[in-house]
Amino acid sequence: MTTEELRNAIESTKARIYELKRQIKATNDPGEKNRLERWLKEAQYLQLWHLDQADWK
Repeated sequence: MTTEELRNAIESTKARIYELKRQIKATNDPGEKNRLERWLKEAQYLQLWHLDQADWK
């Protein structure tokens, strides 16, 4: 990945994380909340991976 692609990936992942957090707060369904929290964790791991690839620790 180029630096620009990494920046775009990090920004889109960050937006996805914020959206998932918003959805988690908005739901009252425990099953839906668990699913969203699992997706949130995956997005956070993906963002860490992107940061590691960019070496911007």
